[in-house]
Amino acid sequence: MAKAQYNEQQHMGAAYGPYGQMTQAPQAQVMRIDDVVVRTVALVAATFVAALVTYGMTANGIATADAEALATVQMLSIVGGLVSIGVILFSWFRPITNPILAFVYAIGQGLVLGGVSAIFEASYPGIVVNALLATVLVFFGMLALYKFRILKNSPIFTKVMVGAGFGIAALLLVNFVAALFSVDLGLFAGVTGSVSGLQWIIIIALTLWAAFSFIIDFDVIEWSANNGAPKKFAWAGAFGLTAGLIFLYWNLLRLLSYFQR
Repeated sequence: MAKAQYNEQQHMGAAYGPYGQMTQAPQAQVMRIDDVVVRTVALVAATFVAALVTYGMTANGIATADAEALATVQMLSIVGGLVSIGVILFSWFRPITNPILAFVYAIGQGLVLGGVSAIFEASYPGIVVNALLATVLVFFGMLALYKFRILKNSPIFTKVMVGAGFGIAALLLVNFVAALFSVDLGLFAGVTGSVSGLQWIIIIALTLWAAFSFIIDFDVIEWSANNGAPKKFAWAGAFGLTAGLIFLYWNLLRLLSYFQR
């Protein structure tokens, strides 16, 4: 008995210090909502900086008819898009708790966003600012609806949103692969030209899904913070919000262009 007690004391001492002088056992750091906010701001900032790079290159290339600059932007956009898709596919199976992966996604999407935004801006001056403003307003509008419990998450709501999300992801992936081979499936209108009824329906549905997806994000983040989730999961929450903001901006940019045709 004495030997067993000594071994137990020796083990405790190895973990927390000499027996009799033990300090409080170390506590695992838990996630807070503030942690998610800080990380989301960092990821959005990384997206914005990357977007500025390709936006400037594209705008300058269009203004000076610099084919080489536009080709460079196109290559950066393809690489950024492929990398982003890879991270998104990975997130379907495991939460993104690694900050490197989160920033890779943000930067990759930024490279794509910048070039595309510059092209839309050249055709519809002021549309980028309007799309950014609309994105911010929709985000905080959904946050207010969730905060005051006007909209709530539920098992049925989650199943519908997740099921629709898989369908949307498959649709976008097929369209992206087709575009790489210069095949137009007719799901989205070009930067200019007429818009079909199907294209209107698709873009409105995607925009609504992007907006309502924040309800699930807010609920998961709040539940995780209230139930002591490890701090690393703050990156998962930030990644989800960043991906949602980027997707919402994409669709609002296209939707606003439809209204100006």
